[in-house]
Amino acid sequence: MCIRTSRLVIAVICGLTVSGCSRIGLCTEDQIDMVVSPSGRYQMEIIGKDCVGSSPVQEVFLRRAQGVMKGRTAVAIFDASNPDKPVRLSVRWRGESYLVINARGAKVWYFQPHWHDVRITER
Repeated sequence: MCIRTSRLVIAVICGLTVSGCSRIGLCTEDQIDMVVSPSGRYQMEIIGKDCVGSSPVQEVFLRRAQGVMKGRTAVAIFDASNPDKPVRLSVRWRGESYLVINARGAKVWYFQPHWHDVRITER
């Protein structure tokens, strides 16, 4: 009985990952900004996400603008839990393959300096 219960708990936890939470209505997502690269090849999105039982975050996603492989990838995640210090993210393209993220009032939880051929910096 204990083994079956453990497997059920593990399955439930795996199903409640961030993407799983969004699917079953435990998270809300709001698009804050979207900027297309100079040639239109890539799209960058800033998404505000608030999930039940966790701190709110702002995530920076990159994706290809066209083609079959258009799934978005998080390249930066910032803590947005302090109401006294609202997060102010600004993102701009410096050429086709260089993205600059300016973050004010937030702790960086996750940062990926490269995505495919795009170099990413945070200031």
